[in-house]
Amino acid sequence: MDYKIKVKALREIMPIPMAEALKLLKENDGDIKLCADIFKTKSIEYICLETDCSKEMALEFYEKEKFDLNRTISFIREELFDQNYKPIHNITLENLNKTRSWIAIVQEKDFATSLDYNELASVIQTLAAIPSLREIAMVLKQAKKIKDSIFKGYSDNLSIDEFVRRNVKLDDDPDFQKAYHRISLSTTIIIDEINRHRRNLS
Repeated sequence: MDYKIKVKALREIMPIPMAEALKLLKENDGDIKLCADIFKTKSIEYICLETDCSKEMALEFYEKEKFDLNRTISFIREELFDQNYKPIHNITLENLNKTRSWIAIVQEKDFATSLDYNELASVIQTLAAIPSLREIAMVLKQAKKIKDSIFKGYSDNLSIDEFVRRNVKLDDDPDFQKAYHRISLSTTIIIDEINRHRRNLS
């Protein structure tokens, strides 16, 4: 039996990893349709397990996304989030937009500068109200506290050397470094979560 041709034919129907396609074909006497059905059934079960959706919904989105497993799971999660969305106290479109503006400062300038954002208190309150972002809110609050402590008593009348000295002290602070790395690694997560709430409040 020429498994090479059958593997190619099977993978044209379903995006099955090559090793798994070969294994399925060997276990099922080279029956391409049967192998495709087995893989599809297995994928549907996995999607249901990962998203807690119905088999009907899993099948609909799986076929719609042309059997791309990761895209299917992602789109179903977003669909279920929207279907089951319940407004959270203190989460308003205005505050979500302020949070998005703060993220823009982090991305376009730097984290330390973003701590001077005049709506930072609203940002922290908004992040703290969203369960998946509460820890990030605590990190942000701590970073703000560290910067305020280091820059206490500072004014623009002081020398540039003093400004540099305080910034170096801030950059060298171990807890600030941890906060910086945590926020830097979490920007995409924050944006995605904020956008989910924004579209449901628009």
